Amino acid sequence: MKLAAGVKKGDRNMLAQAITLVESSRPEDTATIQELLQEILPETGEAIRVGITGAPGVGKSTFIDVLGTQLTEKQHRVAVLAVDPSSTISGGSILGDKTRMSKLSTNESAFIRPSPSGTTVGGVARRTREAMLLCEAAGYDVVIVETIGVGQTEIAVSNMVDCFVLMMLAGAGDELQGIKRGIMELADVVLIHKADGDNQQAAEAARQEFATAMRILRGGAGPSVLCASSLTGDGISNVWKAVQDHTDHLGESGLAKRRQQQNLQWFEGALEELMRQEFLGRDKVAAALPKLRQQVLEGQLQPMAAAQQLLSL
Repeated sequence: MKLAAGVKKGDRNMLAQAITLVESSRPEDTATIQELLQEILPETGEAIRVGITGAPGVGKSTFIDVLGTQLTEKQHRVAVLAVDPSSTISGGSILGDKTRMSKLSTNESAFIRPSPSGTTVGGVARRTREAMLLCEAAGYDVVIVETIGVGQTEIAVSNMVDCFVLMMLAGAGDELQGIKRGIMELADVVLIHKADGDNQQAAEAARQEFATAMRILRGGAGPSVLCASSLTGDGISNVWKAVQDHTDHLGESGLAKRRQQQNLQWFEGALEELMRQEFLGRDKVAAALPKLRQQVLEGQLQPMAAAQQLLSL
């Protein structure tokens, strides 16, 4: 397959085309997508996969720009999959992450791919997992997934990466109340960002507060809690060391087990998606769906009853 061969050679244009293909929701592309993924599969699995999440304004894109640049200087090849929120009204996305990664976007050793979240929950795009595999097959040894922002469903990204980094700001109110418990339980590294200038002291206080909270929550040592500044560059290398320490702690067997569980969750999600597509594509269901939707909209029929009527077809 020409596209797969181009990806494996590290052709950036071919990689971009391949990601566009796997993001397609057209049924006629399904077989080609599966063929592509099957062909590149032997070349995957060697990269360090890092998920980065945090509330809007915490500086995720700026941090990735600085971290990614430092990694390329150490001969790493870095791929960034930046998920942009889609409008619930128009369905569109700005896809402006490249403008906030000015250094990395012009770096020959880096590849940045903004993707719309669409209707997918969890702060990730519909085909983020597949895009990760394609980037690995293209020779990128660090794959970073930047999510939309902290929310109850944001933890989906933790189910597809080796290390989950939670970014926070000091002085933004009650920090510990500002995030969900589930994300705190899943974070492998916590970063207090923008620790520079007048904010340094507040950042260190927040770091200590989070470190104590994590020890109580986890009942042990807890994850690494660090301060860093993308403005000055201070602490950025420590974050990467914490990521490496985490993957080293997992070891080959622990990392393999984590990825096996992630593949199982991926399978379950794919199964649900395909079952939904198959069901909604049936003639009787497609014919009845508009009327049932209208009845639910007008309050003539309870949603559960409408769903059961559809299933009975």
